[in-house]
Amino acid sequence: MLRRIVRIEWVFVSLLATSAFAQEFRGSMGGRVIDQQQALVPNVKITAVNNDNGARFQTTSSADGSYSLPFLPPGPYTVTAEAPGFKRYSNPNLRVATNERQQLDIALELGDVGQSVTITAESSLLETATASTGQVINSRQIENMPMNGRTPLVLAQLAFGVTPNSDPKFSRPFDNSGPSDFSMGGAPSRSNELLIDGAPDTTRNSRVAYNPPVDAVQEVKVETFQSDAAYGHTGGGTVNVVMKGGTNDFHGAAYDFNQVSRLAATPYFTNRSGQKKPAGNFNQYGVNGGGPILIPKVFNGRNRLFWFFGFEGIRDSFPEPLTGTVPTQAERGGDFSQLLTVGANYQLYDPLTGVQEGSRVRRQPFAGNILPASRLSAIAKNYMQFYPLPNQTGRPDGQDNYLANSVRSDVYDSELGRLDFNLSDRHKFFYNFRHNARVENRGNAFKNIATGNFLGRINWGSMIDDVYTFSPTLVMNTRLNWTRFTESNTRPSDGYDFTQLGFSKSLLAYSARHVLPTIDLDRFADVGNSGGDNTPFDIFQLFLSLTKIHGKHVLKFGTDVREYRESSASYGNSSGAYQFRSDLLRGPLDNSTGAPLGQDLASFLLGYPTGGSWDINTFRTQQAKYYALFLQDDFRVRSNLTLNLGLRFERDLPTTERFNRSVNGFDTTSPSPIAKQAEAAYAAKPAPGLPVDLFKVRGGVLFAGPNGNEIYHTQSGYFSPRFGFAWTPAGPGGKTVIRGGAGVFVFPIGTTGLNQLGFSQSTPILGASATGGLRPTSTLENPFPLGIAQPTGDSLGLATFLGRNVAFFNPNPLNPYSARWTLDIQRELSRNLVFEIGYTGNRSVHLPIDQQLGYVPRQYLSTLPYRDQPTIDRNTANVDNPFAGLLPGTNLNGSRVQFNQLVRAYPQFTGSNPVTRQSANDGGSYFHGLQVRLEKRFSSGLQFLANYQFARTVEETSRLNDFSGPEKRNGSIDRPHRFVTSFSYDLPFGHGKPLGGGAGPVLNRIIGGWIINGIYSYESGAPAGDWGNVIYLGGDLHWNARGVDGAFDTTRFNRVSSQQLSDNVRTFPTRFANLRQDATNNVDASIMKNTPIKERVMLQFRTEFFNAFNHAVFSAPQLSPTNSNFGNITGVTNLERHIQMGLRLTW
Repeated sequence: MLRRIVRIEWVFVSLLATSAFAQEFRGSMGGRVIDQQQALVPNVKITAVNNDNGARFQTTSSADGSYSLPFLPPGPYTVTAEAPGFKRYSNPNLRVATNERQQLDIALELGDVGQSVTITAESSLLETATASTGQVINSRQIENMPMNGRTPLVLAQLAFGVTPNSDPKFSRPFDNSGPSDFSMGGAPSRSNELLIDGAPDTTRNSRVAYNPPVDAVQEVKVETFQSDAAYGHTGGGTVNVVMKGGTNDFHGAAYDFNQVSRLAATPYFTNRSGQKKPAGNFNQYGVNGGGPILIPKVFNGRNRLFWFFGFEGIRDSFPEPLTGTVPTQAERGGDFSQLLTVGANYQLYDPLTGVQEGSRVRRQPFAGNILPASRLSAIAKNYMQFYPLPNQTGRPDGQDNYLANSVRSDVYDSELGRLDFNLSDRHKFFYNFRHNARVENRGNAFKNIATGNFLGRINWGSMIDDVYTFSPTLVMNTRLNWTRFTESNTRPSDGYDFTQLGFSKSLLAYSARHVLPTIDLDRFADVGNSGGDNTPFDIFQLFLSLTKIHGKHVLKFGTDVREYRESSASYGNSSGAYQFRSDLLRGPLDNSTGAPLGQDLASFLLGYPTGGSWDINTFRTQQAKYYALFLQDDFRVRSNLTLNLGLRFERDLPTTERFNRSVNGFDTTSPSPIAKQAEAAYAAKPAPGLPVDLFKVRGGVLFAGPNGNEIYHTQSGYFSPRFGFAWTPAGPGGKTVIRGGAGVFVFPIGTTGLNQLGFSQSTPILGASATGGLRPTSTLENPFPLGIAQPTGDSLGLATFLGRNVAFFNPNPLNPYSARWTLDIQRELSRNLVFEIGYTGNRSVHLPIDQQLGYVPRQYLSTLPYRDQPTIDRNTANVDNPFAGLLPGTNLNGSRVQFNQLVRAYPQFTGSNPVTRQSANDGGSYFHGLQVRLEKRFSSGLQFLANYQFARTVEETSRLNDFSGPEKRNGSIDRPHRFVTSFSYDLPFGHGKPLGGGAGPVLNRIIGGWIINGIYSYESGAPAGDWGNVIYLGGDLHWNARGVDGAFDTTRFNRVSSQQLSDNVRTFPTRFANLRQDATNNVDASIMKNTPIKERVMLQFRTEFFNAFNHAVFSAPQLSPTNSNFGNITGVTNLERHIQMGLRLTW
C-alpha cells in the first residue's frame, strides 16, 4: 500500500502547476487503553470534544489497545472512553497545545457503562512523545505580557534557543524585519520558517508577512528542533502563530493603547546634546469578535459553523534623531579656510592644475583653502537651498554639526477573518483571510523634498484547510494558501522637474521617473534619491498529507509544493546620481591620502562629479518552484519509549525570468570580443611588472534564453533524515523524560532580485579617466558628454557592460543545509512546574558568500605591516591603456589607466568589485549551546517562564582578502550568555483571594482584579562591529562598552591618514571574541486592573513600562582610525523608556 501511495504522490506532484508547502499547527492525542490488570483493551470508543466549539473527534482503540486522535485544534477538550463491561471514562481538563503530541494512557475500570469515572488531572507539562524541542506561548501570556507594539511573534524570544538580532524599536505589527530577525538553535538569523495557522507567512528575504493582532492569536508555538519530516525548507526553527476562531459563545474585545512623548524619557544622545525632545505618539486600537453563525428560525450554527473577525489600526509618529554633517555658511560660498586651522591635511587641491609627473599627477593647492567664486557650479549653489545650517558644534573639523529632530510616522490598518465549519464528526474545514496596509514617512531630516521616503507595504493572504477522516485509522489533510506582499518606495520629490536646478532639459527624455537627482557625498549629508520601486511578491502553496494509524505506528506521508513569484519595477537612478569623493581634490599627488573632510563638498561645489550614473531599467518577473515528499513514523515502542523516524526529499527548481531578461552566468575562458585589439595594444606598449603573455582579456556575462532560461542549475534533490526519541524511565516515577534527536535541515536557495545587465542600462559618470586623471571629464552642467546609453538586451553577448562592473548569480549553487543534534532532560517538579536542561549542536554548510573574481592578485600586494608606498605607487601608476578607444562612454576608454586595473583576472571590467559571483557556497557556521528552562503553569495566581542559554557561535561568512578562504570569526549572533524570564501574577487581593476575601462589592472593585506582569532579559553584547585593515600598535585597549567618550584606548592604533594601509594583504581580523558592544539589560513591566461590568463583560485598564529603568544599550564604537569619532559611541540599540496606557473591553 505504501508503494502505491508514494507512486500516487509522485504523479500528483508532477501535475501541480503552482503550489507550496505548509506544516501542521494542530495537536494530537494518543496512547494506550488498559484495564485494572494492565491488560490492553481493544475496540474502545474514544471521543474528544472541544469545550469551546463542540467539535467532536472519534477513534477506536486497535487490537493492541493503542489509539490516536490527530488534527486536534489547540484548545480545551473533554475526553471520554466507552466499552462494554467497563465504566465510562471522562477527563474534562485536557488541553491540547499547538503541534503538541499529548500522551494520554486511559485506564478503564470494570463496571457498567452507565457508571462513570471522572479524572480531573490536567495535561502533563512533560513532552513524552516527541524529541522536538520548543515552547508554547499560551493565550494568557500573549494577552498579558508587556509588548511594545503588541506583536505576538516577538514572544518567540521568551523560548530557549532563540537569540534576537534586531533593533527592539522595530517590533510593531507593521514591521516585517524586526519581529522575524532572530536565530533559532544556532542557525543563521532570519533563516526560520514563520507560519500562521500552519501555513508559511513570509515574504522576500525571509521576513514575516502578516503579524496578526494580539487579541486574535490563541497560541504561539516555537520549535528550535523538529524531529517531524513534515517540516522542511528551512535551516532554522519554526514559529507557528495560531489564530483564534469562533466558539459557541459570542466573545470579543475592543481596545485602545496610547503612548505620548511627554511620558517618555528623552533619547540619550538628544539629552546629552541639550536638544529638545521631539514630540511623538503611538496609538494602537482595534476590535475583534467571534461566535456561531445564527439565522433565527433558519440555521443554528452552534457546534457547527463559526466566524471570527478582527481589525487593528495604528497611527504613530515618534522621534528619530539623526546626526549628520551639513555645509557651514562659509563653506556654501567655497570658503574652507577654517579646516586648515584643524590640520594641514585638510588642504584642498585644484583639479584643473594637474600635470603629469612620471606615472603620477601633481596638483596645486587652492590658496587659503578658498574656491574662486567664479568657478562654483550654479547647480551646486541651487542645491544649497535644501541644506539647513548647522545647529550644533560637532567635532573640531565640523563633522556631526547637525542634529535633525526628525519624526517617523506610520498609518497602518489590518483586517483578518476566519470561518470554521464542522461538517460532521469526520469532516472539518476552515478558511481564513488576512490583509494589512502600511504607509511610512521617514528619514526627512531636512523637512523638504531632498530627504525622506514613503515606504508602502500591503499584504494579502488567504487559506483553505480541509481534514477528512476516512476511518478511525486514516485521515487526510489538504491545505491551500496564498500570500501576496507588495513593497514600494516613493520619494517626496516624486514628479520634480530637475531642470529648474540647471540640469539640461535634454535629460528629461531619458527619465522614467522624475525625482530630485541624488547628490552622494562622502562625509557630508546626501540629498536627493533614486526613482523608487514597486515589488509584489507571491507565494502559492498546497500541502497534502495522509495519516495512517497502524498499531503502535502513526504514519504520515505527504507532499508540499510551492511556487514563488516576484515582480519588480525598480527605477534606479532615473534622474541621475552624482557621486563626489576626494579623488579630484586630493594632493599634492593623485594617490595622496584624501582629507578627512571637505574635499567631497568642494568637488560638488565646483561641479566635478567623481562617479555616479544614469539608469534606464527594465522590469522583471521571476518565479521559482519547490517540491518535497516526506514520510514520518512515530513509533511507540513501549509505553515509556517513542521513536520519531522521518525522511524528507526536497528540491528547489531553478529561478527563471518570464521573458529571459536576465544574466545566468559568466564565461571565464572565452576571449572577449575586444581581446584581439586590447592584447595587441598592450603588446605594443606593455607596462613594467606585467609580462605580455600574462595580460589576457577573457570572459563575459551569459544570458538566459541562448544559454537556457534558468538563472542557475540545481542538483537533483536532497534527502533530509530525522531521528528522535523520548524515553520516560520507570525509576523516577514517570516524572523524568530523556529526549534526543538529530536531523538534516535544508535551506532554500534565495534569489530575490536578478541581474539584468544589458536589459537595464547604466551610463556612468566618466570622472577624470578620459584625460588620464589630469582634468575632470564630466561636470554637473554636462554630466554625460557622450549621451545616455540605451539598453542593448543580450545582443552584445560577451561585450555587454564592458568597462563597467558586472555580477551574476552562482550558476551551480548548492542548497545550504544544517545538521543539528539535541539531547535534553525534562523533570516534572510538581504538576505545574517543570525543569529542563539540554544541549543543542548545529553545523551549517554551503552558506552563501559573494565572491569577487576580478581582484588584484596577491603577488601585487604588500605583506609589510605598515603602509608600503612603493607598492601603492606601482599599483596606482598611470600607464598606457590598451583599451583606449575601444570602450566609449566608460571610464576605461581614456589614454591612461592605473596599473592595478591591468593585473586583474578580467581587466575589461572596472570598479572596486568588477566581477562578482553572488552566493558562492563557501560559507559555514557552527553552534554549541547549553540551555536551561524552568516553567510554571498558571496556578495559585502565578505563571512564569525562565530560560538561560550558554552558547558559542562561530561563522565563516566573510573573507579577509578576495583570494582567501572564509574567515573564521565570532558569529553576528554570538551571545555567550542569554537569560530571559517572564511572569504574570494575580495579586492576592479581593473576593476569593487570600487577602480581602470577605470584601464587599464596592471594596472588591477597588482591591480586586490587579495583575502585574514583567519580562527581564540579559544578553551578552554582540561582537563589536567589523574592524577595517587597521595598524594596531599593541597593548591593552582597556575596552569599556559603555564608554561613550572613549570606549577604548585609541592611542593603540595609528591614526595618521597618510599612513593607513592600502594595497596590503590583510591579516588583521574583523572581530575579536573579547571585544563586544554593550550588553542588553532590560525590564519591561505592566500593571493591569480588571473590573467586571456585568456577567462576561470585563473592563481592563493597564499601564505598561518599556525599558522601565531607562537603561541605554549603547551601539558599537566607531572603529575607523581616521574618523574624528574613532573610539566614541554615537548611538544606542534600544528604545528609551516609554509608558503606554491602555483600555481593553472583553466580552
